[in-house]
Amino acid sequence: MTIAFDLIFRQGRSPPSCPVPDDMDLLNRIRDKVHNESPAMCRDALIRIQRLSHDVYDICNAFREGEYGSGDEAIEAALVILRKKCPGLSDEQYRKAFAVGMMWTAF
Repeated sequence: MTIAFDLIFRQGRSPPSCPVPDDMDLLNRIRDKVHNESPAMCRDALIRIQRLSHDVYDICNAFREGEYGSGDEAIEAALVILRKKCPGLSDEQYRKAFAVGMMWTAF
C-alpha cells in the first residue's frame, strides 16, 4: 500500500483527473517494487489509493470553500473526514495526501 501511496501522492504528481501515468503503468511500477506480493494485492492497493486521491480532491475543494471552518481546526476536521472515508493509513500519509490535495485544488 505504501508503494501505491507514494506513486500517487508524491509531490508534483498530477491530480486524479489526469490520465498520465495510466493504471497499467502504475500497477507495473508497484509490482516492480514488491515482488513478493500477488498481482491482486497490488491491484487492490492501487484501487484503494486511487479512491483516496479522488476523496482527497473532493475534501480539499470543500476545505477551500470553507465547509470545515477556518484555521487549524478546519484542517483537523478535513483530516477526520478523510480518515473516515479511507481508513487504514498512517497519520503522516493522511497529512501528506491532504497537502498534495491542496496543491491539486489550487489550480
